[in-house]
Amino acid sequence: MNNTIPELCRKKAVESLFSTATMRNAWAVWKPKIREILGENPSHSDILNLGDRLGEIFTTTGEAGRSQSSVSGGGTAWESLVCWYINLCTAGSRIVAFRKMSEVPKPIQNAITVNYGNFACNTESDITVVIFPDIQEYTTDIDDLNVLNDEGEAFQLIRKSQLNMNVVNFLCERDFPNYEIGVIQCKTNWNDNAQIPMLWDMIYSANGFRGRNITIGREGYNIHDTNNFSYAFVTVPSNKNQKYKQDSVAVKRVTNLSGGNYWGKDSEMNVARSLKEIFNNNYSNGFASSLREDIRNSMLHHNAALSYFDII
Repeated sequence: MNNTIPELCRKKAVESLFSTATMRNAWAVWKPKIREILGENPSHSDILNLGDRLGEIFTTTGEAGRSQSSVSGGGTAWESLVCWYINLCTAGSRIVAFRKMSEVPKPIQNAITVNYGNFACNTESDITVVIFPDIQEYTTDIDDLNVLNDEGEAFQLIRKSQLNMNVVNFLCERDFPNYEIGVIQCKTNWNDNAQIPMLWDMIYSANGFRGRNITIGREGYNIHDTNNFSYAFVTVPSNKNQKYKQDSVAVKRVTNLSGGNYWGKDSEMNVARSLKEIFNNNYSNGFASSLREDIRNSMLHHNAALSYFDII
């Protein structure tokens, strides 16, 4: 796997997931289940099809003898599992999923900020997906890269074994119109939370409501100045023994989201799509060739460069 800016950002994002007690505790249960599903020699299809079973994997931490709240941390664990899966499927591409907002390039943080009067917030961005532009600086190994700042001086690309975020922020500011952004709201319970993504997607799509003093973006950055923006909803769902139908209120509330609604199960027509469909629907521009081909190529590196996903 190349040592590119997107790959270094991905590695940092995934390692950050495992730095939390919630993820570590849940992973002790999830990892054996994931390995059972994938088998000894998983194919690119096996990796992608994990999206059909993420809900099943998630609920293993709620089995007898294990408290869903204490072991998995509920919503935090679901966000972490979704973020892990998206990064696994996009390894080698220009697509990176971040759970921690502090790790997202600063211009993008500013662009997705919603301002209500003098109050700024972006707390409903559970996962932020960034598609880096198809430009040399993002596709070249950093060992062969020379990035100059506004004064014509070369940036120090690596500091303390981590990518220098000043470089990423500088490039993001320079190339901002070429970026694509995806916001994903993750909820374990569908019924109680479906109205939240519906309302946030309305605000983002309308670019705020100036008559109500609600605006999008700050410091001159706005999602509508990027190449593309999508807002999606991903649920387990954890509502047991409930049959979702096309005319269910919870389904109708998220039917028209700009990025679609997904769950950790097989796709069900007019209800929800499997999470594995989110890539072609929203992020297809970020792959070097195609989703399946990029996964196939990344599989060659799972034992080395991608060991931080911890499924070996």
